Amino acid sequence: MSTVLHARCEQAHTEAGGVKVFTLRAQNVLSDLHPHLEPGAHVAIEYPDTRGITQQRCYSIVRRPAHDTFEIAVRKTGNQGVSDSLHASLNAGETLAIKYAASHINVGTVASLRRVLMLAGGIGITLPIALIRELAKLAQQGQPVPRVDLCLCTKSISAVPFLHELLELDLRSPWFSVRIFVTGDAIQSRTPHFHAGRPSDADLVELNQLDAVVICGSHQFASAQQAAMRRLHPGAKVLIESFTPPAAAEPIVVDAALAAPQLAIAGLDRTLRADPRQSVLDLLEEHRIPIKSQCRSGICGSCRIKIVDGECRREADFALSPGEQAEGYALACCTYPTLATLTIAL
Repeated sequence: MSTVLHARCEQAHTEAGGVKVFTLRAQNVLSDLHPHLEPGAHVAIEYPDTRGITQQRCYSIVRRPAHDTFEIAVRKTGNQGVSDSLHASLNAGETLAIKYAASHINVGTVASLRRVLMLAGGIGITLPIALIRELAKLAQQGQPVPRVDLCLCTKSISAVPFLHELLELDLRSPWFSVRIFVTGDAIQSRTPHFHAGRPSDADLVELNQLDAVVICGSHQFASAQQAAMRRLHPGAKVLIESFTPPAAAEPIVVDAALAAPQLAIAGLDRTLRADPRQSVLDLLEEHRIPIKSQCRSGICGSCRIKIVDGECRREADFALSPGEQAEGYALACCTYPTLATLTIAL
């Protein structure tokens, strides 16, 4: 696969909820990355944050208007990261670098199914909107598409990007419905589209005979919804996309008399001073120890390691099977050293 793909910003327009949609045109269309630039895929963009430090962050492709053109939706977060920098400085005519493109979930994954539930939290709407748009194209061509129920969780109605498009599609498409669960705004009455609070078990159980559930949101949202689906719809295939790492643990007060936690790397004869709030992946990268990584949120499985000895905090991942976990395998992006020595094998 090519090392990098360059894409030029053609235009940007603003959506609700602090979201900007950037239209990007691939500059080297013969790149090995180009075939992967499909709606639903995610691209890893290399771009400086607001401090000028180059970072790598993933964004979903929400539309592909032309063979060499694709769109990403980026929400402004206020944390001075890459997303905020893109909002502030990426203008038409400027070029950015794309390190890789990958597609774990696309329209082909769901098009042949009978009924699909999509659960999205906040900016997690980007994957569902990409899939729904592609399914709408198939329906317009007279091809069969699954029944799709979208449940979107948001703090306020005004923060929902693509809201008008979703409601319009709901009204004119017999195969699609959307329900928006609002935790911040007051919803005076239960309406077909807007509901107060979060989806209840009753809301989700009534969607019976599901073939698959697509979940997209923060790591915490994805973990919670995965657990709920395994409990409420054990027969449905669960497909997950998440672009945020596990939430950092609460600060740990360390007794000064205790030795600092250590990370030992089998086969390299190296031991690193560790921080329980820092993932193994971040620690390895900080010390320039080579390790493959892509999503940083437990989806792709690229940063697989093996726990040789010691204890660690393991946040939920979405790539390893229970059998692999029982054999000691873990993902570096979801693994945190504790107050002891942790030995791993790369």
